[in-house]
This record gives sequence, structure tokens and C-alpha cells, in this order.
Amino acid sequence: MRNTLYRLTLLVLLAALLGSCKDEVYYGNWRSISTLTAKGRANASAFVIDNVAYVVGGYGFYFVPTYFNATWAFDTEDYSWSERDTLPGAPRRAGVAFAIDGKGYYCGGIGADGEYFSSLYEFDPEKSAGSQWTEMTSDTFPDGGFYDAVSFVIDGIGYVGTGVRAALGTSSSYYRFDPKKPEGSRWSRVEAPGASGRQGACAFVIGSKAYILGGRSNNYRIASFECYDAATDEFTVISENMLDDYNIDKLYRYNASAFSIGNDGYLTCGVKFTGEVLRDSWRYTPDGGKGKWQMIGDFEGSNRYSATCFVVDRYGFLLCGQNGNFSTSFKDDVWVFSPDEEYNRRTSR
Repeated sequence: MRNTLYRLTLLVLLAALLGSCKDEVYYGNWRSISTLTAKGRANASAFVIDNVAYVVGGYGFYFVPTYFNATWAFDTEDYSWSERDTLPGAPRRAGVAFAIDGKGYYCGGIGADGEYFSSLYEFDPEKSAGSQWTEMTSDTFPDGGFYDAVSFVIDGIGYVGTGVRAALGTSSSYYRFDPKKPEGSRWSRVEAPGASGRQGACAFVIGSKAYILGGRSNNYRIASFECYDAATDEFTVISENMLDDYNIDKLYRYNASAFSIGNDGYLTCGVKFTGEVLRDSWRYTPDGGKGKWQMIGDFEGSNRYSATCFVVDRYGFLLCGQNGNFSTSFKDDVWVFSPDEEYNRRTSR
């Protein structure tokens, strides 16, 4: 009798478990849609103008380290690629890019010879071929050359912060860029008390707030999760230690990809501090306090870091990146993320 009851109990528990697994639904799905019509690359930067993403710079390894200064345009409506004007100056990687009022901006980066750049360039897609890029010589970055920083745009103002600075090392400074101001005075310092110095971090914007996380400094992980509110011009530390507050050790990563859609932020790929290259994905929902992180469907391409991402019309896009230092490690594929679509784990690999 006891054995019969034991077996029945096991069957009931198993049925309940299977039923709960069957009913479990993940939202946030990835689909492969295109490939870059050029060599794969990592550390490229992107900005979006009128549903067209412009991908600039980056590097790969093709018998020798290869740096790029090409500009590729990706039409998010028909998934086609076309080459545009080359970024002036030396090829470079790990700069920052953003778009304001129909024009794109690229700043910083590091060259093949290790030179740090402070130059700022403006891209106008309406200009004729050969004159789309203009160097803004009176508005170089005020903190000198840099790479591996974060950038974001809030209400028509660009922001650049963190990264490695030529004169200072890993930086905690932030600057705002206002293209409407007179030439030579478009940059100004943002007061950011308590900000962590970090490189290889990522950022996303929800409303008037930018959220910054991840990265490293002198190969030590950065544990804090920080926020800048442009509406109040205030910088706050949401969490001094993300593991303590969210109990998720995989939020500690560097060279990850992040973006926002609606009122949620998304984090995927990157490198864990054990050296593991990641493709798990997370959704962040602010709630007025520390907010909530929730695991969603994995990125369905190969594990990678230093990928490029952007958002168009409530869809996230992720492309390129690397998962090693061989020629085959540098990726050329393009993926689209649909936040409201059911995750299809059968396509995961």
C-alpha cells in the first residue's frame, strides 16, 4: 500500500511538473535576417536615421588585425545593405555613435597603432557622395582621446561617458553634446557624483533616464548599476552591488549589448568574468525603486561580445561581434528581436 501511494505521489508531482513546463511561455524572440556584405567585425558603432542604420568602423582579424573606417547603411525595411562615404581619418574601433535631428555623430575610438582619438564627425545622409562626413574640428571631445565608452541620446542631447581616456585611464566622467549650440561650445560636463569608472560597459534609455551597467576597470568587474536622469540632471546609484540586490551573477559582464524598447531595457551577450562568452538575455523593468531583472529567451545566434545593436520601430537589432581572435571568430550576421513574440527555443543554437 505504501509503495502504491509513493508511486501515485510521484506520478502526480511529475504530471504537475510537466504541465507547468508545457504552460511556461517566454516572450522576446530572435530571428536571423541578413548578413553584412563585408568582412565580419567587432567593436563597430551604429546610429539610426529614418529607419536606416549606419554602421561605422570596427575591426577583425584576417591574417593580421584589420581595422575599418567604412560606413555601411542597413535598410531595416528590406534588410538591404549599401556602402556610404568612408569615415575620414584612420580606421578605428570602439568609438561611440548617435543620431540627433537627422544627422549622425561619431566620436573617439582607438586605431591599429594604439592611438586614441578625440575627433568628432558629423554625417549627413542628404549630402552627395563624397561629402557626407564632416570633421567638427572646433568640437573635439573635451577629455581627450578615448575608446570603449557608452553613449546615448535623451531629448535631442547626446551623452558620452566612461571608457578609457588617453590621459586618465578608465574614466567615470560624462559629457553632454548639444548640436544646436554655437560651434566650439557644444560639449559640457555632466556632474555625476558616485559614478564608477568603467570600460566596455553598456547603457539603455527609458524615458528621460539612462541606465548604465557592466564593464570592467583594470580587469576587475564593476558591480554597480547607475542612472542618469536628464529631466532633473541628477546621477544616482541604483544598486551598489547587483548580485546583492538582484541575486543574478550573470549581470556582471563586459562588452555586452543593451537597448531599450518601450518601458523596458534589454541586456544580452558579452563576457562573464570567468571568461565565458554569453548569449543569455535579460529584461529590466524599472518600478521607481531598484527595478526588476527577468531572464528571457537566449540570443539565438552564436555566443559573442562587442556586437553592435540599435532599435527601430520597437524592434531590436544585433549584428556582428566576435567570440575569439581568429578570422572565423568575427561575425557578419544580423538578428532582429521582437519583444512581444513568443520565444522559439527550437531555433536556438
